[in-house]
Amino acid sequence: MKAIDIVGMRVRVKGTYGMGMLPFLISLFFELAVCPVFGQANNGIRAQVREDRLYLEVGREILGHPLLLVRHGMGQQQVVWQRQGDHLILKVPRINSLAGTILPVNQDFKIEALVLARFPIVSETADDLGTIVDATELFLSAHIPWYKDFVEETPVPGEGFIEKVGYLEGETIIQTRRTVSRNGNRKTVLVDFSFFRLPDPMQPRLFDRRMGYFVEDIKQGTAPLGSIARWRLEKRNVHKIVSDPVRPIVFYFDTMVPEKWKPYIKAGILEWSPAFEAAGFSNAIQVRNLPKDTLDVYRNSMNYSLIRWENYAGIRGAEVKRGSTADTYIDHRTGEILKADIILATSYENLSDEYFVRCAPLDKRTWQYPFPDGLLGELIQFVTAHETGHALGLRDGNYGEFAYPFERMREAEWLRRMGHTPSIMTYARHNYIAQPEDSIPPHLLIQKVGPMDHHQIRWGYTVLGPDGERPKLEQWIKEQDTVPWYRYNPGYYKTIGPGTGNEVVDNDDPIQNAVLGLKNMERVLVLLPKVNGDQRDDLFLERLYGKTVELWYHEMSNVLSLVGGYGVQLKSGIQQGGVYGPIPKERQMEAIQFLMANVFKVPDWLATPKFLDRLSFSTNDDVVLEKQLTLLSDLVEPFRMKRLERMEPTVDVGLTMQLMEKFQNGLFGELEGKVVHIGLRRQKLQRAYVKLLVRALMEERRYDRPSARENTYLYSDVSKSVFLDRLLALHKEMEKAMKRAVDGSTKGHLLLCQQEMGRVMP
Repeated sequence: MKAIDIVGMRVRVKGTYGMGMLPFLISLFFELAVCPVFGQANNGIRAQVREDRLYLEVGREILGHPLLLVRHGMGQQQVVWQRQGDHLILKVPRINSLAGTILPVNQDFKIEALVLARFPIVSETADDLGTIVDATELFLSAHIPWYKDFVEETPVPGEGFIEKVGYLEGETIIQTRRTVSRNGNRKTVLVDFSFFRLPDPMQPRLFDRRMGYFVEDIKQGTAPLGSIARWRLEKRNVHKIVSDPVRPIVFYFDTMVPEKWKPYIKAGILEWSPAFEAAGFSNAIQVRNLPKDTLDVYRNSMNYSLIRWENYAGIRGAEVKRGSTADTYIDHRTGEILKADIILATSYENLSDEYFVRCAPLDKRTWQYPFPDGLLGELIQFVTAHETGHALGLRDGNYGEFAYPFERMREAEWLRRMGHTPSIMTYARHNYIAQPEDSIPPHLLIQKVGPMDHHQIRWGYTVLGPDGERPKLEQWIKEQDTVPWYRYNPGYYKTIGPGTGNEVVDNDDPIQNAVLGLKNMERVLVLLPKVNGDQRDDLFLERLYGKTVELWYHEMSNVLSLVGGYGVQLKSGIQQGGVYGPIPKERQMEAIQFLMANVFKVPDWLATPKFLDRLSFSTNDDVVLEKQLTLLSDLVEPFRMKRLERMEPTVDVGLTMQLMEKFQNGLFGELEGKVVHIGLRRQKLQRAYVKLLVRALMEERRYDRPSARENTYLYSDVSKSVFLDRLLALHKEMEKAMKRAVDGSTKGHLLLCQQEMGRVMP
């Protein structure tokens, strides 16, 4: 090894690496260069760009110690550096969680460690405290699995480059730009990385599925043992019941946020302040502007949680964009949230449309479309409050809304204190249950942080001594026994009851809820042509009609969820009673009756509004019929039938047959008339019903493989027995009704149905 003295510094050059003096020059550059923007490294990793190559100096003191490698906007990996002879290895090991478990690599327990890269050592520093490697390919083209099943767009060779590198507190930042290809389409994207020094571990709080927190590895969803995701909040004055934190949670506006929306965004974030006061913290959340003299530094950084504006207003194609979210970066050892960006991406049009179809009859500001800034700002505040919940560690889900009292949904005082839904983290959206005569102030119609959110933050963030933490946390959870809107469930593959649905205002009387909702939907369709008068064409009319029908579908689905439905209260092993409580038979029968009157017989104002001739010319465009058929299919789908079968011993033996008999009698009620005439819409629904049951009867289960996965999605023999009984009865009724059919269309329809049933008749 050759030693060279330059300006009093001793730099050791390891070989020639095929590039002559380049290793020496790189080492010298690290010794002399000062980054003018970012400052100096203090996490053990320095970075420099020379001749389009990225060189990292890795300090010996960090070898074997965990760091966070972050791809901003995409994901993170906890990594360690190790030396292996003339190479440095960067790998992802298993993580020892302080919750008392080991977190596997990318959720694969078989992997001991994942090697991301193996770098030949270019040179070493003069004091032997650092080692230099060329890491260019790692950041421009290497495939790094940021989470399980991650698929990266393919980088185009030669078209990516390192823009700049630098440092912030505990952080080395590498900013890159690359061109990628996916399905033959190319685009240029900004891809920024950070090496971040992890803090000393904090005390974790154990994950409990009865509460609405993410587990520390949020890509995993839930875990039998883990830590919840939360910020580190410590009291400045531990003797005070409510104290400022040592270090508050701070969100910074990025440079793209329009000034006129900043007050509303700030208000949405600060809606959470009272919840933190209940947890013992004043001024726990703050909203600030970035320092003006260093704005360029913070495009992406682990040191700053940003409010990002990704609303592409004015760009064609972005009008209907949704997808506001929050990106969080977490110390998986403890669940500590290290950084969270609030990303506001929902378009003005989407915000406006969702509010219009719910609240236009209750808020005259909506009659001016596009909305005035004051109303649009309130809607931006609503979205911001929801995404802030994610940034604080809370998940989407159902937060006790099925328990909210229906009679309170039209009382201004209740709405002011409690809101129309317990939590901002539900997808209940805005209050369309209130009626115009209730004179509810419009700002009370918009979803806000609620009592369930206070309950969640108190449970997750209150500082408790390690000895008394578990009993106190359990005591708070058990408040769910007496305050039912404190109950959380994360949602299910299928909606299994009114408390597990989305997109509707839910409460303890779904049927009366729907009655009031229908009244406002009818008023919306009356308003649509009037508001459309200021538009250049009928695209607004068509779009809002479709969204009204979509809301109608969600509301009817909520009523349908009573049939074969359960109430849910998640419980620990020590809590008595069942988790799933069947909906009483009377309520299920009432739901069938309501569906017959409002889904399978729809009013003209919904199916054929007066403006329909401006939108369509064929039944191919019958969006209402499409939703009716979907609801019909949902009513008799195998998962619902199996739930009914399961609840028969406790609710009523024969429940399934009674419900199917009631439904079939209603759907084919025309067969009882002295003169039988069946309209075209009813013909389509009746024939669909027959075909659904026939198809179910013709299914073949795998009896040689009773646990076969495909059997999960098939009907049980019990359901098939009920279906066959109903078809036999229907066939007889049609035989009698045929003599009383007065028109060829009805006769042909009855013959087609009988022909279809003949495929399974004994």
